[in-house]
Amino acid sequence: MLRPVADAGQRPAAAVRRARFAMGARLSVPGMVGTFVWGIIAGVAMIQAGMSVGQSVGMTLIVFSGTAQLAALPLMASGASFALIGFTTFLTSLRFMIYSASLSRDLSRLPPGLRSFAGYMTTDSGLAVYQTLSGRERRAQRTALFMGLNLPVWAAWQVGSLLGIAVMAYVEPGRDLGFLGTLAVLALIAQAMRVSLAWPVVIAATVVALIGVGWPHRAGMLLAVLVGVVTPLILEARAQSRRSAP
Repeated sequence: MLRPVADAGQRPAAAVRRARFAMGARLSVPGMVGTFVWGIIAGVAMIQAGMSVGQSVGMTLIVFSGTAQLAALPLMASGASFALIGFTTFLTSLRFMIYSASLSRDLSRLPPGLRSFAGYMTTDSGLAVYQTLSGRERRAQRTALFMGLNLPVWAAWQVGSLLGIAVMAYVEPGRDLGFLGTLAVLALIAQAMRVSLAWPVVIAATVVALIGVGWPHRAGMLLAVLVGVVTPLILEARAQSRRSAP
């Protein structure tokens, strides 16, 4: 639950921003668990797909998207064309276009370098919490809150991926580690469901995903992501309208 920073009007702006960053970092801890495990899975999968350690490290640092990496790896292992690999990863990453649109109001005034970095490290779990809290903050405080919610998750992903890459040297070849994926998904869902606003979002997105499970080009997944992003915005707007009503 977001609480006002004590004496925010009297404290220096930098101190308020640091407090918001620290608050975001504390709220990101549950999401870090699932992201860390998901990073291990991606690290293991890259080595199992035949990539070298250097290539795997480069991919996890540059791409920073578990869905894109895990979608591309089987195609890379099967010798698919670069065009097909690129198109597949583009489709699985379309949700970030939706994310950037929802963040444009808050991040548009940042310097280009910082804005690009914020877009690069945007995470699903961090954005989910941010959308429920950001409406109560000033722009500068929202930026600090956003960084606090996402930067630790980014770090957890990198550490998990590097650990997955490293442990593959000690794991028996052919060992099935697929159960880690289930654990990661469960951890992320449990973290998101702690926010009351998440329940209608999950229900709406799940219904859309089930309806579109057989649609071509993962269109059902894209539409479900769109519903998952738009629904909390609508609910938050309605809540603000009720609070401002006389």
